Amino acid sequence: MLAPSLADQLIRPANAAATRILFLARHVPQEPAFTCASFPGDGGYPAYYHRVWRVLTGIGYRVTTTNQCLAVLGAAGRVDLVFSLYNRMPIANPEIFVASTCAFLQLPCVGAPPNIRALAEDKWLSKLAARAIGIPVADGAVFATTDDLAVAPPFSGPYFVKNRFGAASEGISSDSIQDDWAGAERVARRLMERGMSVLVERYVPGIDITVPVLGGVRPILLGVVRPGSDKAGGIITEDLKRDDPLGYTMFDAGGVAETGIRDDVAALWRATGPIDYFRIDYRFDPQTGHRVFLEFNICCHIGRSGAICLAAAQFGFGQADVLGHVIEYSLRRQAALRESRG
Repeated sequence: MLAPSLADQLIRPANAAATRILFLARHVPQEPAFTCASFPGDGGYPAYYHRVWRVLTGIGYRVTTTNQCLAVLGAAGRVDLVFSLYNRMPIANPEIFVASTCAFLQLPCVGAPPNIRALAEDKWLSKLAARAIGIPVADGAVFATTDDLAVAPPFSGPYFVKNRFGAASEGISSDSIQDDWAGAERVARRLMERGMSVLVERYVPGIDITVPVLGGVRPILLGVVRPGSDKAGGIITEDLKRDDPLGYTMFDAGGVAETGIRDDVAALWRATGPIDYFRIDYRFDPQTGHRVFLEFNICCHIGRSGAICLAAAQFGFGQADVLGHVIEYSLRRQAALRESRG
């Protein structure tokens, strides 16, 4: 168990009614009725956004909602904090837009500074950074154009082919695992046809696990969670991430592995923190305890059935406790910015 005395570390909202939040998300509930949006092409996300809105308003925050990213341009002076779960736009690296715009406007925003958001959204540069601070990663190579595919990566297969950028496991399918370069090249070309830059890694056997972390004086590790998968290799594909049919379970990685994970989180926090909340994803071999860093996700899914709330629930805390802590920690983290605006 990774989280000691969570009750002593969670921040409780002292005066939620004094905080004005702009909640930005695709298919967010909107005034006047604030009903759950209907959009069958986006899995369960509309219901997820509606629940987050309901919890935030239930805590007592004054929440304005919008599904228009440019709304942040008029938000300075009208809100105290932007909480954006909008990570898909028809632009390159959309996750960075809101954080960067808020930084320009000196408007506090949940997550992390835009340079750290950019690092996290680039699965290749984040691996290089992780390796530099002593976190174990797999060999990898990036391919931006089909011409690049003429030269195989400098390591042998089997390979794992994925989108270098993007959220919700976009581009990952059962075909992502390939024994040889001919197969990996074919899958990479298909991703490029979808407009993606490609990251090819040496495939790591084992299972996927994720470690949810909340910001604090020190990072608060909530535990180790295993996402459900019925795919070969236990991988998490785009369809699984989008619809989440198999859910999550708590996972005992063993004392030695958990010590290594704690060291990883501490190293990442020293290099990139503070961050309001995030997850670190790994491939993990239960037989050997060997772990390999995949990525870290900022402003990731914070729904009641997701990894973060599941891990908090083992200590008796619900989604409202988690969201209240995230909002209050984010406000404290950016207190100087708020004061500079008067």
